[in-house]
Amino acid sequence: MKRILGLLVILAAVLLWNSPTLAQPGRAFKLPSSAVKISDNLYDLGRVNGAQGYAILRRDNYARPGGGAAKAPKCYAFMSKGARWKATEAYVTDVESLATETSLETWDSQVAFDLFGTRDLSVAVDGADTVAPDNKNELYFGAIEEPGVIGVTIVWGYFSGPPQTRRLIEWDMILDNADFSWGDATLNPAVMDYQNILTHELGHSAGMADIYDASCSEVTMYGYGTEGETKKRDLAPQDITGIRELYR
Repeated sequence: MKRILGLLVILAAVLLWNSPTLAQPGRAFKLPSSAVKISDNLYDLGRVNGAQGYAILRRDNYARPGGGAAKAPKCYAFMSKGARWKATEAYVTDVESLATETSLETWDSQVAFDLFGTRDLSVAVDGADTVAPDNKNELYFGAIEEPGVIGVTIVWGYFSGPPQTRRLIEWDMILDNADFSWGDATLNPAVMDYQNILTHELGHSAGMADIYDASCSEVTMYGYGTEGETKKRDLAPQDITGIRELYR
């Protein structure tokens, strides 16, 4: 009996590690009508007190062949050179999964200080900020209106002016659990792997941009994802080079 109980405890721990528990699965997200489309997956949310907001969409798609580039791509890019965190920021979430901390640490471990702080349990999730920042970095599940979108990360910051004056001030992230099932894709390849998608999206929260060149399809910041994918749980060498360059 003790052995059986022990196995059940281990199984529960594995499921908790990779399978997110959702507090409010019915929450809806919609881009505001004022959002300006810059590209297929990037929207300008406007300015508030000098701060600029962007919404980055992550779509469910496979790699598409790209045209021949004049030179080999670097396979990493920044939202804006110099736009980065100047200090550690706490975050707010109602997603219960130990994999969240693993994804946060995946980026934190590559720079000189923690970009992502500890979870703030004193503040409730109240939704992504598409009009103005509210000084909370929020992570939650909801229903994204845009079809085929796995997740949306919103980043507020100062992206223009001399690079040394640019900085990030807030991020919010929504993962769609209305159209996609989530969990551990190593156990069930039919689901979106929570850690895989989260690690990619946190790259945006840190200031990294999407990459769409098909020759870069193995990097974490490649802009497409699908069910069963787990290769973005870890950073590729190009992702590491990029985040270290941004924060050096």
